[in-house]
Amino acid sequence: MSGNLIFVDTSGFIALLDADDAYHQQSSSAWQKYINEDCTLCTSDYIRLESWALIQRRLGIQAALDFADFILPACEIMQVGDEGFTSSVNQWRLARRRNLSLVDITSFHVMRRHEITKALSFDTHFAEEGFEIPVFNKASND
Repeated sequence: MSGNLIFVDTSGFIALLDADDAYHQQSSSAWQKYINEDCTLCTSDYIRLESWALIQRRLGIQAALDFADFILPACEIMQVGDEGFTSSVNQWRLARRRNLSLVDITSFHVMRRHEITKALSFDTHFAEEGFEIPVFNKASND
C-alpha cells in the first residue's frame, strides 16, 4: 500500500454519489484530495455490501453501477473475517448502544488492525472512537 491509508465509510460513499447529500461537496473534495495526495483509499467488505444496498435503494440502479464501476476500483477492500466478526460482536455486546451498528464496529476493528487513523465518514461514531474525520459542514439550502 502506498501513501496514507484512508478508510471510506458508507456515509462517505453515499455523499460522494448523491449530489443532493448535505456532505456531497465535502466528500467530493476529500476524495479528490486523497487521490491527488496518493493516499490509499480502503474500505471493508462489510462497508462495500452495506454501501451497495443503500446506494441501490436510495439512489437507484445507475448509482449502484457507478459505485461498482468507478468508485470501488479505487479502493482496496479489507476483509473483516471470522475473528473480526467475533471480536466486533463482543464489542457490540459491551457497548449495548442501539444506534451503534455492528458494521460500524467492524470498521473500527479493521481500522485498528491496519493502523488507519483517518476516515472519509460523516458518522460521528468514528470521531467518538478517536478517528480523524472531515469537519462537518452541511451545505446550506439557502
